Amino acid sequence: MSKQRASIARWGVWGFLFGALFPVIGWAAATRGAIGIAEAHVEQPVLWIVDLAPLVLALAALWIGYEHSKVVEALRITDQKVHERTAELRVSNEQLEAHMKAKDQFLAVVSHELRTPLTVVSGFAQELVDDDVSMSPAEERELLEVIADQSRELSFIIEDLLLTAKADIGAVTLVQDVHDLAEEVNLVFSGCVCTQSERDSFELDLDPAVANVDSTRVRQIVRNLLTNAVRYGGPQRRVVTRTDGDTVIICVCDNGTGIPQEDRERVFEPFQSSDQVLAVAESVGLGLTVSRKLARMMGGELSYSYDEGISTFQLSFPAVAAAAPDRDSPVPSDDSVAVPSAS
Repeated sequence: MSKQRASIARWGVWGFLFGALFPVIGWAAATRGAIGIAEAHVEQPVLWIVDLAPLVLALAALWIGYEHSKVVEALRITDQKVHERTAELRVSNEQLEAHMKAKDQFLAVVSHELRTPLTVVSGFAQELVDDDVSMSPAEERELLEVIADQSRELSFIIEDLLLTAKADIGAVTLVQDVHDLAEEVNLVFSGCVCTQSERDSFELDLDPAVANVDSTRVRQIVRNLLTNAVRYGGPQRRVVTRTDGDTVIICVCDNGTGIPQEDRERVFEPFQSSDQVLAVAESVGLGLTVSRKLARMMGGELSYSYDEGISTFQLSFPAVAAAAPDRDSPVPSDDSVAVPSAS
């Protein structure tokens, strides 16, 4: 574009000089006594028009070239904007296609995860009510335990789905108070989040860690992290609670293969899972999304790191001072009160 404008300017200048040459010659001839030329111009003024015509045409060409360069520049800018907008639309379409693909995959996985426990519950319940099947009390109890576990798994999946929908419209209600995170972790383990063997596979290192949180939501986050470690982590698992300065921390660690660097933020997005995770087993892909949303709503953060073969999901909150126990001060007995003697 700069070369084109320079060429237009160059030809305009040359045209201007060429056009100016004719009146200059006429003026010089008149002043030097070339009476013939001067008289001719006096007698026929149209000759001045003929002499000035190239100059006028040169000026017109220069103006036309300048306007043309502005039009060309405007077209170039418009074309550039069209290309940029086209690129943005292409990226948006690719993102939309990826999101639609992820949602389709999500629906397929959800239907699978809901169908599996429903099939187990339905089948075992049918066996329990079937008069043709005789079972010992121990066998019946085993079936009932499986039904309870699968029902609980269904409840967790549905809870994550509902919470994700509520979070998108800002309808999640929090009831925050001062709680010890170590006690909340113990409450999760005392429940039936996983089997006894899975619970025994976790090493617990729980120091007091007091924060202003919604205890129900904290337990939900911890449950999701424990489930994630059981499903995709290594056999060595550890849960730590501690206070680090003005921050309290819950860490869920395992010695699994870890999440690749490029997927470490993507796993917190809805309907997403690491490719390595998908290679092991399918999941709804909402547990970590829900957990991070809840953590941030309570003023905390959920992050992931991998260091020296150890995967760590870290849940952190601002620390608060532990509430002092509300007890009445002991009243000393009469025998313990010193009475000054009279002087």
